Amino acid sequence: MYRDSEAQTDPYSPLYVVNTGENLETLKLTSLSYGYGLPVGLFDVERIERARQRREIEENLPPYKDIANNLVQIAKRRKILEGLENREWYFREREVEAMQEVRLNVIVQLLRRREQRKQEAISRRLDQKWSESCAQNETKCRAIKYRYIGELRKLLKLRLAAKEYKFKRDMIMDYAKPSSQVFAPLTRLGVFPDRSSERYVVKNIYSSRYEGLLTLEARLPRFAFQPRIRLQQPKLHTKDGFLKRKYRHQKELAELHDKRFLSCKIGKLINFFVSKQLHAQYLQKPSVSERNTALRKPRFLQKIEKPMPRPITSDYITIKSEESERQEVAVIMLQQLIRGRAIQTQMYEGKRKRSELIAESRSTHALLEDEQAQKKREKLTILTKQEDLGYLLHQERLVEDILGQFECDSLANMLDFLSKELDRLIEERRIHALVLIAERQRRIREAEECGTRQKEERRRREQDEIFKQLVKVHEDTVDSYLINIAGLAVNSAADYLAKEEISTLAQKIEQANLYELNRGELETNELAAELIHNFLIPFVNKSSHELHEERRKRKYLNGAHREIWGPSHDASGNVSDSTGLQLKHHDTTTSTPNVWW
Repeated sequence: MYRDSEAQTDPYSPLYVVNTGENLETLKLTSLSYGYGLPVGLFDVERIERARQRREIEENLPPYKDIANNLVQIAKRRKILEGLENREWYFREREVEAMQEVRLNVIVQLLRRREQRKQEAISRRLDQKWSESCAQNETKCRAIKYRYIGELRKLLKLRLAAKEYKFKRDMIMDYAKPSSQVFAPLTRLGVFPDRSSERYVVKNIYSSRYEGLLTLEARLPRFAFQPRIRLQQPKLHTKDGFLKRKYRHQKELAELHDKRFLSCKIGKLINFFVSKQLHAQYLQKPSVSERNTALRKPRFLQKIEKPMPRPITSDYITIKSEESERQEVAVIMLQQLIRGRAIQTQMYEGKRKRSELIAESRSTHALLEDEQAQKKREKLTILTKQEDLGYLLHQERLVEDILGQFECDSLANMLDFLSKELDRLIEERRIHALVLIAERQRRIREAEECGTRQKEERRRREQDEIFKQLVKVHEDTVDSYLINIAGLAVNSAADYLAKEEISTLAQKIEQANLYELNRGELETNELAAELIHNFLIPFVNKSSHELHEERRKRKYLNGAHREIWGPSHDASGNVSDSTGLQLKHHDTTTSTPNVWW
């Protein structure tokens, strides 16, 4: 038994023969072997191409013996060869640098792996320490718990073993505590606190008669009959200020109802305002009597400013005698008299100054009764107009408030919509920027992948071409080898077979000649009978069978023609009869040899 590792891993390279005058390029790659240059990589292909170019350049150079006496050609040849050497050294330096870079990358990867292994070891050590500390803590907690349970059991045993001590009744403590049995005795002990509760029943007219109840209700305040329970309104909005989903439909219905109600109300108000304005315009037109009796506003009417009140005299509570009290009362009386006289003097002085106004007002009030009635009517009209104006102003303010509410709602909705649109646009721009960045990264990665794929494809094609050339070389070698060997084998086998066939054919001819010389009449008849039996009789049987099949098919074919064509069948009947006669005649002629035989 053999393992797979013991099997052959290097590809088989057969022996080869180089013909004279051939200079195979493959033989110049003998330094390459499997594992050391094979399969061929990109650097090996470049090196082979450079060597091929150098050989071509060297082959194109004139031989040295032809230019031995020409110094210019020698210098040119030396320059070309030096350029080739420099180029070779340049590529060699690049290969060394690439190898150094690969080695550096390998060293960096090894260092990273070592650092990673070190970190993993540190983390494992920390995890182990942590697990150990957790186990220790659990052990300590378990011990503390067991100790706590033991101490608790000891306390329970001590409590059960303790004796019950009886204390005497403390009268002071019983009356000091409202919860004692003195104030609230237990019924199970035979004490019934509500035994004589009927003595404490209150009987009056308010609770025993209907009139008393009515009187009591009349005396009670109004809020006593009104419930003060306030239902908590449901929270329609969230913490962020947005309306909840289940209340959106209700709010839309409420807004629709409010808009419809307010539109109807605004229409009514506009109609009312129009009618009021028309009525006011009609009332503002004065009549002829009003124009004649209209009075001018007094010219000397002025507003009298009231004097500031005097400050209150502070009183000092002191212990006074009767004499001092009498003096104080006299002083207060004197002050009142002086103050009254001063006010009276001011009144007279004002009357003197406003004498003309007083006279004018007296003349105004001294009108006739008709004029006074007219004045009253004008006053009532003015008051009515003022009330109408106030009502109109109130209605205008109400309409302005309603319109302002509509405007506020529309502005709030508009600003809310604009803020949400702004947030949406900002989010859309951010997402668009992220999409552009992702698209750019995707294109960069696609370009990198495309470059890598192209490099891999080119490397693969080069490897395939190299492999094809190597396989072709192997096949050509094997073909030339096999052609040489097969040619020799075929020639020898052909000679041998030709000799055998010639000897066999000579023997057969000799036997046939002897048979012809020794053949009698019986052998001749047997030979003729075999020829007739093997060739003539099968041919006649085959012809008769084919004729029988054709006759059988003709019957069905004639029936089909008769059904399809109909009236034209009679015309074709003559032809078929003649054909049948010919066939019968042919049958009789062909059947005679069989009968004869």
